[in-house]
Amino acid sequence: MARPKSSRAQLLDTIFEEINVVTRRGTARARRLAAPLSYVEHSLLQFIGATKGCRATDIAASFHLNRSTVSRQVASLLEHGLVEYAARNQDSHHRGRELQLTDAGKSRLTSARGEQRKASFERLADWTDDELATFAELLDRYNSKEPRV
Repeated sequence: MARPKSSRAQLLDTIFEEINVVTRRGTARARRLAAPLSYVEHSLLQFIGATKGCRATDIAASFHLNRSTVSRQVASLLEHGLVEYAARNQDSHHRGRELQLTDAGKSRLTSARGEQRKASFERLADWTDDELATFAELLDRYNSKEPRV
């Protein structure tokens, strides 16, 4: 029996809901793995790890967040010993202080990424190479519309 064709609006609603499921699942997994970090703190940890020399203002701009919000989140990461301020460079003209991951932050990020990758790979285990290639291509296309965070 043929499936009835969905309208564009129905397809967009389905895509939106499915992306939300992925996000909620990722949030729940991050909380289990990285407690007591919030999803936002975990995201900031990833950004700091991937963006050498970033400052709180860079995070605020990239995430489209208020600087005070980022400041509170960074303070929490500092308190947990997951990030630290980089030593000031003598010839640095930056107004903000550069952030970097501590060894504990690197370890936490590596552990969380490994668990998240494992869970993703398990969900995709029975997909064909062609399905994986199509999925990867479509996700890349979808994510290329906005700057990556």
